[in-house]
Amino acid sequence: MIQTRTCLYLLLLLPGLAVLNACNTVAGPYKAYEGPVLTDDQVALLEGARFLRTDWINRLNDSIRFMSVDGRPIDYAERFSAIHVAPGVHDITVYFSWDMGSQRGLAPALVTYAANRNTMNRTLRVTVEAGKTYIVKGDPVFLGKRRDITSLQYVDFWIEDEAGNTVVSRKDGAYIASP
Repeated sequence: MIQTRTCLYLLLLLPGLAVLNACNTVAGPYKAYEGPVLTDDQVALLEGARFLRTDWINRLNDSIRFMSVDGRPIDYAERFSAIHVAPGVHDITVYFSWDMGSQRGLAPALVTYAANRNTMNRTLRVTVEAGKTYIVKGDPVFLGKRRDITSLQYVDFWIEDEAGNTVVSRKDGAYIASP
């Protein structure tokens, strides 16, 4: 009787766990080009770098995300850490997204606000080739000694190919304060 009840609970619990797990999964690369789906060797892959940050008790994973490609916004940008683009020249708008951990309430609004500040985002012009992978990297600059997100001043961006060669320089992706 007890085993039957346990099996019944497991059968009821497993579909719910599968749904919860699917909600936490980050989607594959965003299709940032028009037309039919192309194979990986027909498109370029741009990935956003990830950063490990610790506060007093948490380990948080910050990352670089994509806002738009050639002026077209990316739907649900916070879900994608990589995009597929057609070969050629593109204007890629990226932003630094920090992990808010278990914080609720205003956290999503604060990330959206920060993503739209010129200190946290940048538009980078890049030429990409089909079948290649590019990594958008960033250098967050903090005012404080610790990597405390409240002291984040700005982020410089650049792009490297999979061999580590610079494709878009730090200078081209640097934050320049307006006078």
